[in-house]
Amino acid sequence: MKVLNRQIAVTRPFFGWWIVVGSALLHAVHGSSFGFVFGVYLLQWQNTFGWSRFAISSTFSLSQLVNGILGPIQGWLTDRFGTRLLMNGGTILFGVALIGLGTINNLWTLFLFVLLIGIGANASGFLTMNASLANWFLRRRALAMGLGTTGMGLGGTLAPIVAWGIVTYGWRSVAIVSGLVVIIIGLPLAQIFRHRPEDYGYYPDGDEPELGFDVENPDSFGGLTSSDFSVAEALRDRNFWLVSFGHALALLAVISIMVHLVPHLVKNIGWSETSAQFLFTIITITSVLGQIIGGYLGDLYSKSKVAAFCMLGHSSAMLLLALTRLGPLIVLAAVLHGLSWGMRGPLMMAIRADFYGRTNFATIAGFSTAIVMVGPLVGPAFAGAMSDYFGNYTAAFLIVGMLTGLGSVFFWAARNPRLNLPTQ
Repeated sequence: MKVLNRQIAVTRPFFGWWIVVGSALLHAVHGSSFGFVFGVYLLQWQNTFGWSRFAISSTFSLSQLVNGILGPIQGWLTDRFGTRLLMNGGTILFGVALIGLGTINNLWTLFLFVLLIGIGANASGFLTMNASLANWFLRRRALAMGLGTTGMGLGGTLAPIVAWGIVTYGWRSVAIVSGLVVIIIGLPLAQIFRHRPEDYGYYPDGDEPELGFDVENPDSFGGLTSSDFSVAEALRDRNFWLVSFGHALALLAVISIMVHLVPHLVKNIGWSETSAQFLFTIITITSVLGQIIGGYLGDLYSKSKVAAFCMLGHSSAMLLLALTRLGPLIVLAAVLHGLSWGMRGPLMMAIRADFYGRTNFATIAGFSTAIVMVGPLVGPAFAGAMSDYFGNYTAAFLIVGMLTGLGSVFFWAARNPRLNLPTQ
């Protein structure tokens, strides 16, 4: 194996864990600055401009559509040039677009800046971070990805403060300040990321080669063959499509709640905006527990089977939100959704890395993103249109809940294709 002449001082803990910390902190910045408070922004834009929920939520859907189209390109760039290029460029774009969001005066500029925010956040977000973690961890891959996403819980804790700022000081001021925070905090964190441990004299998980890794094929472990899939081979594999469709249905629920939970609680149940945002914080805090549990279970048991059970949790939470107005049951739905989201989330990329190896991981995950983004594309716009038509979210949440439950079938049917390959 060729090791490049770039070195990181050999320290304990293993440097991969610093990438985990960087991922967690960046997830906190991303979530609290925009994604977790989009529902509060939606209400403010409605009050300021009189736009419909469908029109506003469609901006979010459009950004997901474009990110799905760009997914294969993002994956190829990550595999070709490494993660730090995407992290730096995405962070700058995210911050600048947030600052621009504070200047909008018409609907087309809202579409423009939400689109740019989505591209920047995606380039410096989930796929890119997990591409790095997939390379730095093998045996502890699910745990590392789970811990790396715990920052969503911190972001959810900070989100009520941001929501209070939006209501108290105005959405324009908060958007501009949030953009500056993204750049000031995000850029230093982006420098932590490294693409492959072998380039710096490390081996995955910090192991020495003689402790169970073939130096030439460090991806052979746990009964898997060392054969990494090409992009074409992955696209021909039925499990690629099963996991992608299941993930799309999961995000149908996740993004629908992210965009419409606060408007649902404020307009239909009668909660205040800050109380509604606090409920979303409960979701993100409980997701932290789920991420740790999911990461631990994913390294012990079938990741796809664990994900299948989580889909039933998502479905149950959506049905509860659709059918109840009782505070305790709404909180129960939030906890159930948070745990399911947390447990399932880190397994999504870990499944793909296990199934197809590290060599073309980001590119394969990028092609999968093009399919997965159908969920975030359809969910917010569909729920917004149903709410505009019926005056509430009951029908939308019922349909999304049933479709999400169907997603458990896709994950249950998925099998690791590398377990069936002959050992080379």
